[in-house]
Amino acid sequence: MRLTKKSALAALLVLAVPSVAAAYSYTVKSPFPGTVTATTYYSSGTFHGAVDISSGRCNYWGVETGVMASLSWNVTVRTSGVYCNGTGSGTQNEAKHAFSNGKTFRLWHFIKTADSYDRTCNRCQVGNEGGTGNATGPHVHMQYDQSGSNLTGWYSGYTTKGEAVDRSETVGVLE
Repeated sequence: MRLTKKSALAALLVLAVPSVAAAYSYTVKSPFPGTVTATTYYSSGTFHGAVDISSGRCNYWGVETGVMASLSWNVTVRTSGVYCNGTGSGTQNEAKHAFSNGKTFRLWHFIKTADSYDRTCNRCQVGNEGGTGNATGPHVHMQYDQSGSNLTGWYSGYTTKGEAVDRSETVGVLE
């Protein structure tokens, strides 16, 4: 009898404690008007695991972080100047936000401007469309990762390669 009462009490406690859901859910909008040029795989078939968007115009004004929330952004400028077709692996300019659960959202390849600095903001501008780092043309690379692995579920079902997007278009959701 005592075991049954303990089991019933345990069951009630499980029902009384709300389930733990994702600590956050943030919508990601396009950082500028353009076309999705790559998602999970490159045209060659090799894994990419991110969303690339290009307007086709180098130094196009206004790469925004895209995340619809006031977050702290760490901006790292590795390359100054206007570069449209790559500066070599590891030299990309980067804006990133590290979440407390170990996941990180990053934007790469933008050109440094007066807006390329650390700050807390909601969809702030961090530079212009460019090709810094390992790039074959001007675009922004939007990547969500954890422990060295690119996560692809955040954009799955929201955007596809070849799709035209503008700043109001949802590219994905971070959870």
